[in-house]
Amino acid sequence: MRRLWALPALVLLVGCEAINPALRYEEAARQLRFTLDRVEPRLELAFPLEQSRLRIRLDVGVDNPSDQRLRTRRVAGDLRLTAQDADHAIGAVSFPEGADLAPKGRSVLKVEVALGYGDLKEAWGPLSGAILRREPATWNLAGEARFEVLGIEFGVPFRTRKDSGR
Repeated sequence: MRRLWALPALVLLVGCEAINPALRYEEAARQLRFTLDRVEPRLELAFPLEQSRLRIRLDVGVDNPSDQRLRTRRVAGDLRLTAQDADHAIGAVSFPEGADLAPKGRSVLKVEVALGYGDLKEAWGPLSGAILRREPATWNLAGEARFEVLGIEFGVPFRTRKDSGR
């Protein structure tokens, strides 16, 4: 009977963190701040138009204000463009390599995405306006960073944006 009381007493004395150290990492991951540092779209026009492509280079900055070193397993999200008073889906973005996020440091995730005209037919007008004519637009990235610590996997959602053409 005494043993049943030992566990709650241990939790009170040393805290939940000592029993499950992954909680410390999970809390640190929730403090991460994501910024869309660079969006470099490049239209590759071709004839016929269906052969055209859009290449986008993205740099996402990640600030880690915590004292914990974190390593992402995967970072992915959906890229959207807000232009001409409408929101347009551009495509899914995935940063294939995990990132080492140093404590009290900043890291940059980089990826280049290539999308065909068929994938972007609905957004082609606003895209070409934002890219070729430098019309005002906002790039939005909403996604999730996945982590695995001590065999426990968890995700941290993020949203970031960058204005262009202003």
